[in-house]
Amino acid sequence: MLRFFASIQDLFSDLRTYQFLVWQLVRTSMLGSYKKSFIGMAWMFIIPILAVLVWILLQRAGIVQAGDTGQVPYPVYVLLSTSVWGFFLEIYKSVSQVMVQNGRLLVMKDFPAEILVLAKVVEQMIHFLVPLVINIIVLVAFGIHFHASALLFLPSLLPLLALGLGLGMVIAIFRVVAVDFATIVDEGMKLVMYVTPVVYTAGATPSWLSPVIAWNPLTYLIGFSRDLLTTGQYYEPDKWAITVVVALTSFLLAAAFFHVTAKRVLERLTIV
Repeated sequence: MLRFFASIQDLFSDLRTYQFLVWQLVRTSMLGSYKKSFIGMAWMFIIPILAVLVWILLQRAGIVQAGDTGQVPYPVYVLLSTSVWGFFLEIYKSVSQVMVQNGRLLVMKDFPAEILVLAKVVEQMIHFLVPLVINIIVLVAFGIHFHASALLFLPSLLPLLALGLGLGMVIAIFRVVAVDFATIVDEGMKLVMYVTPVVYTAGATPSWLSPVIAWNPLTYLIGFSRDLLTTGQYYEPDKWAITVVVALTSFLLAAAFFHVTAKRVLERLTIV
């Protein structure tokens, strides 16, 4: 137990030491992502809008049964839900790739692997601000009235961030030492969205799928944040609180595991 808390303390100490490197990594990555694109960072606006248009067309064609979204119009519901889901997924995907994408850099330059993780988190948070701005505009356009609790929207995303970050750090290690397991998790993540009330409501699911929805932690983490911003209500607060404890505990355990294990797998990475 003492070793666990020592690992967490070392982690935060390293993050303070390498703040400048974190921002340089974020800047380089973001500029590199759009450097060869004709319209550049405009893709940050275009992609979420196109994704939502697809789901709206499917819903109006009767292919997707969204269920009753209450006073929240379906375009608003699906835009916000997919934005929050995308935030979680991109955190997981980017963090889970840090070892295979940047492992050789860690070998050549002696600095903690957590710096690469933090850079990915900062980058994805910046990326999330763009669809958030679009969401706010759409909410206003559809006449959604904001409540005081909407100010808690961004803080309410922290448990979701912790869950995606923790899962990503664990899979980052397994992607080096057990590629097949990491691949299985990657493919599984593609299916998780369809057992999460993102493009439909929890009440629209068939009876056989209801238990899966009920046990899915993303149901509460996404639903809670979504309702805060759109209706000012608290979605399943008791279950959300339990899920938050699980998410934060998982993150702390994953962070300690990554801190202890990352350097040990670098030799395996260079051999591969």
